[in-house]
Amino acid sequence: MWGEGARSPGEEAPKATVIRTIETFLVADDPWGELESPINIRAHGIYQVLLTAGWLSQRRCGVVEQVTLKPVIARFFTVLAEFSHSKPEFLAGKVRSIFVSLRAVDTENAIELYHEAATQAKRCMAHIANTSCRIQDLMDVLVTKTTASEFVRGYFEEYIEKLFIADYSDFRTNNHPLQFRSQIIGLVLQFQHDAGKRAALINWYLDGGNDLIRAEALYERDTALLLRLRDVEKHLQRLDEEIRDAHQRAMAYFEYKLRSPGNFDKLISRALSAVGAMEENHLALPEVSGFFHASEFGLARPRAAQRPHEPTPVEPYVPTIEELAMEALRQRMNAERNVTPTKLANYVAAHLGQETEVISDDLKIESISDLCCYQRLLLIASRDSCPPAKRKNDPHLQMVPGMHVVFVPDAETKNDYLEHQQFVIYARKP
Repeated sequence: MWGEGARSPGEEAPKATVIRTIETFLVADDPWGELESPINIRAHGIYQVLLTAGWLSQRRCGVVEQVTLKPVIARFFTVLAEFSHSKPEFLAGKVRSIFVSLRAVDTENAIELYHEAATQAKRCMAHIANTSCRIQDLMDVLVTKTTASEFVRGYFEEYIEKLFIADYSDFRTNNHPLQFRSQIIGLVLQFQHDAGKRAALINWYLDGGNDLIRAEALYERDTALLLRLRDVEKHLQRLDEEIRDAHQRAMAYFEYKLRSPGNFDKLISRALSAVGAMEENHLALPEVSGFFHASEFGLARPRAAQRPHEPTPVEPYVPTIEELAMEALRQRMNAERNVTPTKLANYVAAHLGQETEVISDDLKIESISDLCCYQRLLLIASRDSCPPAKRKNDPHLQMVPGMHVVFVPDAETKNDYLEHQQFVIYARKP
């Protein structure tokens, strides 16, 4: 009467209606069996027990006794219903709700949503952590099954359908459910270091009271719950290990049941004994006379030996002089275009001579090899502005450690082959 889709706790109903409802349940399914007392008396007795236990609240409104359900009992029923009807969770919706709530706290000053976001974060992390434990408990129960059918039924019904995180398979994709985690952590840290926002949140936890220490403790508690999302990778890694172990144990059990002979010998012996006791033309026997079903002709054909696969012989091929010349030319072309550290260092040293620096205008291009070295110097100059932490891992900047190539602002170099911003090559001191 006060469940889902019915009255809310605190909404009253006449006592007579509650009594009739109890009578209806007793008529449909009496848990105490057949008793001699009338249903009306038993319904009044049950009602009195619920009233005395504090589940129901009764008051007189005029001449009618009004009854309602205590709110604490309604909450207790809700917890039991959620526990008994637990289904795979969609973490994407929870994380998105947390992010939207925190963004509303930041942009719309909806301070009251901060506590709601912390509560959802706590439930989200608890669900991920509890899933690992539930997988362990489930596998411990499944390995006690004696038949493969019971194991398969328990594995797929309990493990796959009722236990998995519904969007677990999306965790390793670009649109993973935890994609807003960094934004959530950033907003929480922003609130924590913003004096005005922090004071507003603590004032909301104060709720008109004077206990500032308690309000700060409540704020720090909810902040810690939200910051726990930083450790979600550890829980997911543990969950991956548990799921991987469960899969391996399940596959090992399936393979063992498929390969183990079990009681095949007993079944074959029982079948042979039954065939020997049957008369010819029996319904369970093939319709062939002469005891054909028990002869060698009725058995399966022996396995034929597989013919070994012989590799196809490789036919020798002698290239012509023209083909050899073309191959040599291609190798020479690749060698000319390949810029090695030694070749680049020789090209720079030929232009530096005794000087400590040389500009791109003074570099000569007399061959394909010179042009390739020139382009490599232009590439090295373009990477001079990269962060210092990445210079050590850049293979182009480390080709010739004894030189430094930088661009010259507001200057250009024009030659017969290229037009670009001017650069300078400096020889570093040893």
